[in-house]
Amino acid sequence: MHKAIEINIIQNSDLGKSISNPFKSSLEGLLYFCHIKLMKMNMKTIYVAFTLFLLMAVSSCGKNEERLDYSVTDSSDQSEENSSIDNEKILIVYFSRTGYNYPNQWLEIGHTARVAGYIADLTGGDRFEILPVVPYPDNYQETVAIAREEYDNDARPAIQNKIDNLDDYDVVFIGNPIWHGTAPMIIRTFYESYDLTGKVLIPFSTHAGSGLGDCERLARSYYPDNTILSGLAVQGTNSPNAHDDVEAWLERIGIIN
Repeated sequence: MHKAIEINIIQNSDLGKSISNPFKSSLEGLLYFCHIKLMKMNMKTIYVAFTLFLLMAVSSCGKNEERLDYSVTDSSDQSEENSSIDNEKILIVYFSRTGYNYPNQWLEIGHTARVAGYIADLTGGDRFEILPVVPYPDNYQETVAIAREEYDNDARPAIQNKIDNLDDYDVVFIGNPIWHGTAPMIIRTFYESYDLTGKVLIPFSTHAGSGLGDCERLARSYYPDNTILSGLAVQGTNSPNAHDDVEAWLERIGIIN
């Protein structure tokens, strides 16, 4: 349709050179004006469409980024910020449970203990296992019931062992399973038993679908002014195969190079 208008304008313009007619001259002007408007509208439509295409492309790239099962913290570049952490002394504190576990699997080594072992091997850090005064039963459903009761009562299960040289450490990993969507109450006992002011805190967890639960929020609630790095959540049944995920996470947050 536009081509037809353009041809018509040219023909009328050519005729205008030899025939003087006011009506045709006005018609030519009107047609030329319409032609210019159409061209401008087409250019604007193309520009708007191209802009929308670019915005959609950028948005799509952002959505396709791959990530592991760890949550994002407030730090925009933790690797750069913590480039000197590998020169500091590291302690891996963890609570883990053996016996029957979900889904009806017998564990000689608890899932969280296994992940703590990977962290120790990769960082050279020391390990401290939180041991409850009253051990949890081997029966999984019994443990589930006890954990629920402890949570409902805001309990603080007692810890039988203690850290004597906490001041020697600059970086403290704190690991645990996730029970009822949250860290076991004995982790709160740990936080309330020691002064971790000024230390870099790094939570990690093993779980059956709840990820990190409240581990990062819990660390911040006790130590809002500490540096708290992104935690790692490992599917419990995948803990025997999680070494590479642990290594990638430690590299990401700047603990190892």
